[in-house]
Amino acid sequence: MAQSILFNVAGSLIMKLGSLAFRELALLWGVDDELEKLKDAVSAIKAVLLDAEEQQYKSHAVKNWVSRLKDVLYDVDDLIDEFSYETLRRQVKAKDGRKPEQVCMFFSKSNPVAFGFRMGQTIKDIREKLNGINADKTQFHFSERTMDTPDDGLRKGRETYSFIPEGEVIGRDDDRKAIADLLLDTNFKEDIAVIAIVGMGGLGKTTLAQSVYNDEMIRKHFALKLWVCVSEEFDVKIIVEKILESATMKRHGPFEIDTLQSLLRKEIDGKKYLFVMDDVWNENYEKWVHLKRLLMCGATGSRILITTRSIQVAKTFDVVSLYPLENLNEDDSWLLFKKMASLKGAEEELGNSNLFKIGKEIVAKLKGVPLAIRTIWRLLCSKKSEADWLFFKNNELSRAVRQENEMQSILKISYNHLSSNLKQCFAYCALFPKNYEIRKDEVIKQWVAQGFIQPQSIKAIEDVGEDYFMELLWRSFFQDIRSNELGDIKQFKMHDLMHDLACSIDENECVLASLNARSIVKRTRHVLFEFKLNETWELPESLIEAKNLTTLYNPPFDRKKPLHKMFSNHLRLRTLVLVYSFIIELPKSTSKLKHLRYLDLSCNNYIEFLPNSITELYNLETLLLCGCTGSRTLPRDTKNLISLRHLDMCDCYALTHMPKGLGEMTSLQTMNLFVLGDTNSNGLSELNGLGNLKGSLTIRDLQFQTIGDLQKNAYYLKLKSGIKRLMLHWKDGRGKKSKIVALDDEERVLECLEPHPNLQKIEILGYHGARLCNWLSSDSLVRLVTIKLSHCSRLQQLPQFDQYPFLKHLCLESLICIEYIDNNSNIYLSSSTFFPSLEKLEISTMPNLKGWWKGETSGELAQNSVSFPTMMPCLST
Repeated sequence: MAQSILFNVAGSLIMKLGSLAFRELALLWGVDDELEKLKDAVSAIKAVLLDAEEQQYKSHAVKNWVSRLKDVLYDVDDLIDEFSYETLRRQVKAKDGRKPEQVCMFFSKSNPVAFGFRMGQTIKDIREKLNGINADKTQFHFSERTMDTPDDGLRKGRETYSFIPEGEVIGRDDDRKAIADLLLDTNFKEDIAVIAIVGMGGLGKTTLAQSVYNDEMIRKHFALKLWVCVSEEFDVKIIVEKILESATMKRHGPFEIDTLQSLLRKEIDGKKYLFVMDDVWNENYEKWVHLKRLLMCGATGSRILITTRSIQVAKTFDVVSLYPLENLNEDDSWLLFKKMASLKGAEEELGNSNLFKIGKEIVAKLKGVPLAIRTIWRLLCSKKSEADWLFFKNNELSRAVRQENEMQSILKISYNHLSSNLKQCFAYCALFPKNYEIRKDEVIKQWVAQGFIQPQSIKAIEDVGEDYFMELLWRSFFQDIRSNELGDIKQFKMHDLMHDLACSIDENECVLASLNARSIVKRTRHVLFEFKLNETWELPESLIEAKNLTTLYNPPFDRKKPLHKMFSNHLRLRTLVLVYSFIIELPKSTSKLKHLRYLDLSCNNYIEFLPNSITELYNLETLLLCGCTGSRTLPRDTKNLISLRHLDMCDCYALTHMPKGLGEMTSLQTMNLFVLGDTNSNGLSELNGLGNLKGSLTIRDLQFQTIGDLQKNAYYLKLKSGIKRLMLHWKDGRGKKSKIVALDDEERVLECLEPHPNLQKIEILGYHGARLCNWLSSDSLVRLVTIKLSHCSRLQQLPQFDQYPFLKHLCLESLICIEYIDNNSNIYLSSSTFFPSLEKLEISTMPNLKGWWKGETSGELAQNSVSFPTMMPCLST
């Protein structure tokens, strides 16, 4: 049975209201009777929700009733959150040992009696609304139903997720060869010819283009390859910015178009390039001509490849060859279906003659659309019997293929079978534009902030969110994953058809806002603005009136005007993203956002200080300051953010020290930067209490750390098993009147910073010792994937790098005293592959380097026929 979101939300609220901890709080504030009545009111309405949510798609009246109920249930959730906030606030005050004036306390909202009275009145108001909605339900004659067993939607027992490898395109060998031949054809009259792949959504146009783009012959033929996802908005300036980013692997701007086109010419002038424009919708010929002028300085033989659903779009781009991509034929469709089965080890199941027959009939109804075949197969994985497959084919699938929008109806079947939590997580992604690269870790934290993740006692809630993501990825709701050098998934996209599906689920709940913001209505919950600020832009009335917002993403505003008005109108926010917003400072009124759990201020270079009032956001779980290069300090009372689990300070270069008390923030899982200061700091001892840290950790300004302080505080990194990437940075600040460790002590300091054996990346920068520590030369760090040693001016000897079997990236930079990479005179000529995994080797600014091994001679190397390709078989860069 498809799971009801509202049914599960109601059940979750009932559990919260009935929990022992919450009942004790209610008793403390004298509202226990009112809360019990509220719980009964929610319970009375829960019984009909399964039927009501099914009927809402057939009746506008029922849909309106469900919408009213949803709003009230949000009110109940905010009410519970208000109690949570007050509890946390009192914990902080008690921890600080503050003694507020009794008279002021009595008349303030913080007074237990006053708080209880105010909340009691709020509970009555909510209960009256619920009773009215409950009374109205009689006209719809809903049937009462319950769900047999709770289901988190995650298949049990699966340890890995199998995917057809990227670039492996089933049934498209002829298409791939044909496209490649067109790109390599020299008989076109045009110097820079345009070729188009045209086909309906879900056929695999992008996958085919990627396959050709990564072809070895294509790579050798073109000096420069460029890839840009265009999607629905064909803005020449934005496209040029994306081309430059593809060419240089870095962002450019904000620049005017004249500057951008000059930079573009420098990149492509005289070069034979291949430029892929994926997912093009533009039918405006003038826009194409404007872009075309900028691309004409490439060498003869350059090619532009576009993918589009529309023949008219292809004609707009003066294509010399239009390649229509057909649906997979019956044999290739079945081959793809069986390939999916083999990845799950289900070949034996398909060996059953009846399942084989039913499976073929199901595949035939999917009409050769690869996205539909993948999605439906993964749904069938949860259906074990012939009866299940037969029922699916004859009922759900048969109904779907009769719908007007056949493909979306087929994909909607898979959505219907998701658990309510997974449905919420998927629908939330309608917030992002098409072809948007969504950052996986950040969207999981936003799911947590919105309460979409069902907690589990044995797992951190973010790890449960990771499971949700992997389930949605496995079911093909997400695709195009991008991983870092350690293999961790960092970004992903949604297929256009999946994005359309997410947008269709609740048109007004998640809104991608345009300049006029007309799509925002009073019941809108999540808003993302995707446009640059116009100087005349004012907060639209629709945004001001949408007081139920729980997500506000990059609202454009004039930085000369305060943010106070915006914040005061959106007190229910749980997620607030203000990236690249040119904020100078946050208003003190930020503290009023009591429900806020996720705050992203990344890339606001003008912020030097955060107001101390931000430390009153006791529910805050995630604070992102990445790229705030002007930030000098964190708030004095940062330790009061007792719910904070993620503090991202990547590239906060101006930070001078850490505030005292960070060691008390035992919930912290992410804190990727720790800056030692010469004053106002407790030093590395603050890290002792942070046993849950995960991911990356950079310790900066280690020149201020004395060996005495290390030994006195018994500081150990070795116990932090979650740290996978460790960067240890010294800065040459000698000459200042400050506490700076002696040069000879740096070796002893480094020795005390031994990490856990789980470490995968180590970077040491600015170290002044003559030798490295024992732990880096031992065999304890066998999981290391990346080693970087940089600007170690006195270092005379390197560790034995060949002891790291998984080492993929080795960077040696500005090591001016190093003569040999391996000082051992025993040349390892007997081993033909002493770097079995190394893919990337960087050596720069090592003026005294004489050779790899001490004692090697060119004669010995020639005699034993040893060379880099044989010693390092995976080396590519």
